[in-house]
Amino acid sequence: MKAPVPELQMPSAPAHDGHAVPLPRIAPGALLRTTLLSLPAEPAPAAAFRAALAELVVLEGRLTALVPALGDALYASRADHTEDFHRDVVLPLRRAVHNGREPRPALLRGLDGLSGRVPELRAWLDARERREELLTVLRSGTDPALAAGRSVLAGLCREPSFLRAASFTSADLLRAVLRAGHGPTDRRARKEEAGVLRHATRAVARTTPLSAFTAVGWGVLPRPSAADRGDASGNEASWNEASWNEASWNGADLPVGSSRAVVRANRTLVDTLFAALAEDPRRRSTLPHRMCSSLRDSDGRAAFARSRTAFTAARFLAVEDDEVTLGAAEPLRRLAVLCDTPAKLDALAGMLAGGGPAEPDPDPDQVAAATAFLRQVCDAGLLVPVEPYDPQDPDPLPRLAGWLRDTGAPHDRELALRIDELSTATGEFGTAEPGHRAALLATLRDRWVTLLAEVGRPVGHSAARLTVLSEDIVMRQPIRLDGYLGAADHRVLGELASLSEVFDLGPMVRRQVRDSFVARYGPGGVCPHVWDFGADADEAWQRASRAADGGAPGADGDGSTAAGGIRQIAALRAELTEAVHRAHAARGGGPDDDVVLPAGLVAGLGSRMPSWATRRPVSYTGFVQRASSGVLCVNHVYGGWGRFSSRFLNSLDAGATRVAATSVSDTLGPGATVAQVRPVSGFNANLHPRFVPEEIGPDRSYASLGMDDVELVHDLDGDEVRVRVKATGAWADVLYAGVFAPLLLQPRLAPLLMDHPHGITDFGALVPRHLSPVPGGDLVRTPRLRHRHLVLRRRRWELAGPTVAVLLAELAAEGEVPVGTVARWRALLGVPDQLYLHAAPPARGGRVDEELLSALDRPRPQYVDLGDALHLRCLGKWLARHPDGAVLEEALPAPARDEAHAAVELVVETYRAGLGMGDAGARAAAGWANRRDDR
Repeated sequence: MKAPVPELQMPSAPAHDGHAVPLPRIAPGALLRTTLLSLPAEPAPAAAFRAALAELVVLEGRLTALVPALGDALYASRADHTEDFHRDVVLPLRRAVHNGREPRPALLRGLDGLSGRVPELRAWLDARERREELLTVLRSGTDPALAAGRSVLAGLCREPSFLRAASFTSADLLRAVLRAGHGPTDRRARKEEAGVLRHATRAVARTTPLSAFTAVGWGVLPRPSAADRGDASGNEASWNEASWNEASWNGADLPVGSSRAVVRANRTLVDTLFAALAEDPRRRSTLPHRMCSSLRDSDGRAAFARSRTAFTAARFLAVEDDEVTLGAAEPLRRLAVLCDTPAKLDALAGMLAGGGPAEPDPDPDQVAAATAFLRQVCDAGLLVPVEPYDPQDPDPLPRLAGWLRDTGAPHDRELALRIDELSTATGEFGTAEPGHRAALLATLRDRWVTLLAEVGRPVGHSAARLTVLSEDIVMRQPIRLDGYLGAADHRVLGELASLSEVFDLGPMVRRQVRDSFVARYGPGGVCPHVWDFGADADEAWQRASRAADGGAPGADGDGSTAAGGIRQIAALRAELTEAVHRAHAARGGGPDDDVVLPAGLVAGLGSRMPSWATRRPVSYTGFVQRASSGVLCVNHVYGGWGRFSSRFLNSLDAGATRVAATSVSDTLGPGATVAQVRPVSGFNANLHPRFVPEEIGPDRSYASLGMDDVELVHDLDGDEVRVRVKATGAWADVLYAGVFAPLLLQPRLAPLLMDHPHGITDFGALVPRHLSPVPGGDLVRTPRLRHRHLVLRRRRWELAGPTVAVLLAELAAEGEVPVGTVARWRALLGVPDQLYLHAAPPARGGRVDEELLSALDRPRPQYVDLGDALHLRCLGKWLARHPDGAVLEEALPAPARDEAHAAVELVVETYRAGLGMGDAGARAAAGWANRRDDR
């Protein structure tokens, strides 16, 4: 073991006047995600195969390590034999060894005692002999190991939860899983094996919620005692004594029996269907209407933000905005006032004709003129119908059918019956048997495709892959979380939140938004229409991303903050990165040695952040798993504020919503105005309840604040852009608790979504990149990154596309179970046997929203066991899904081989209050009041 290096300290910065900044606190409520399937104990033939393969990997590494010394020794042996022998035997042998080729058998038979004179050759020949013995053992053991693997797979394929998950995925997968469960040996079963095994490993290894692959629950984390917190206050070794319980993390005691399926119709399909139906003027006349946006009146011209929605293969609704400017400002202004509360078109025509809502019996000619005017406004997309269901309604189909029945038209009543059938079939899915579930999906898919085609929204070539519903398995009963986290875990997760702020894109986004705003509206400026700044805010995010990638931050709006702020954050990142790399190098660290962050350095990061970056509160969500050694492994760090528990709150115990609301209110403080913005955009995972007092939305019939009730302001005290409530002058903290990427939502919402933009973090800069040549290109290796007992980043191996192609060719050339190729490449790359296979990261430098869209089509992470014969048989097919390159990541923790051990992941939120705000809120309200008085 290498000697420890004294802890590195960076000089303190004046950002917070030398005062210590408290660590972010962990929220009392935590989400838990668990697989419903576990691997059984490894059968003896499979274990023997794994052991022999592991020894072969070691031998391959040893043979490679012997090559340089052997080459030198063969060269130096020239004086010990004749020139003819050297030319005919030694030189060909040396070339074969140097080039990694197998020497000809005749050459090896003619060594004539050379191995006795060259010890390095003797060692190399012994290793080759042992390698051949192991290859013989592996080849003879392949069939028993395959049979054992297929027996395990057959058992998994008979598990009810996996059958239900397969039936959700596709009818073809369900049929293949059912066949695999009976252990067939025909050619079709072998062809399907890679796909079945890929989904089975997903079911035992990944905790991402999707149908019956996983279950989700919630519980309250016990707070550590004062004594425990004292023990964990800073001792690097104290985590070994932390009060976590290994048995808590195996999932054996979870209340899975209380779980139920939460099934919802695909909102992309529902909203697309409604939009098509509402295009008919007769149907539209039965609905209340509102303006498409607030009206911006300038020089007698009226401007609106009009939306255009695109149907994206039923994954989500892509909404774009364009600005429409018209000359008839006065009639449009009157209309906007009249439909401030949405109203039907005939009511609006009467009010327009009569001059107001109280006017009785307006003139018929005036009503006709008003009706024609409204028709023009509707056709222009400026006056839009309101859905007959709440935008957050988890079950909108009955309301949609009820609206159609109320129109009174016979055809609409027939459509209502068909929609009722869709609703009934969707509701039956959660409790149906696997075979019936597949049939229900096929029926629903056919009915949706037919219905959408009839109303003018054909699905096209994606009909066979149409997603018609979502399903989550939720444990309603609260989970006891005793023993999951100890005091040292609480501390290190708080420090993780502080580290995340340093490497987050959010502060840069805020600086860029501030400069764009000041450039357009001036210092202290006001934007009364949120949509008017939407495109600018969206572009500010793009500039922040480019700056974080090393590009120019862009021109400052008034030459003051963005570039300077980005330089401050970049300097802190660079200083921290340099200190970490220096400590790693001082230890002689290589790609297999952990990069360990100096504990004191991380603990003090909060006081080193620029004051402007910590003025507002921040929340993060950490996704962690416990490894068998006790370390906590970080899977992801995203934004917080209830974002990843929100979609389940309606299905969990009511205490979950109360705890989420309390966590937010305690962070923002008493008297704070906090509002949610809850766009769905056709994405089911964005359906969630309101858990704070206010909501900002386009329709005041369900939102307490309309989009016209708030404005954007450059706060001179904080030198940042804030959202302000027009009626009260209070600053509002706007929270987006959906999981869909904000940049893919409607552009007009960008200023609200970026009020708390944190959650895009990357610790990659903290680990050195080690390059080495491999066939097809360079291998990029990065070591494990650790802080105390927290693994922030696992070891990774990045393979370029040409390298993957070479590996695929060698796998295919060897045969069905390529043990030799796998052993050689495992030794060459230095990878363990259990890994996750990821798609290669895309090239950076483009637009962030385009990169997010392309990520939707990349293969999901795949667990791969390079010590399992069945996995080796399927490896080629799995790798072929990554022609542009692949990333191998160590499986930490790897799925346990025990039926009582599920994969369990804890989703923990951290909260930090805003620092240095003082009485800024009171000053803001006073300034607003003075501005009102001046008017």
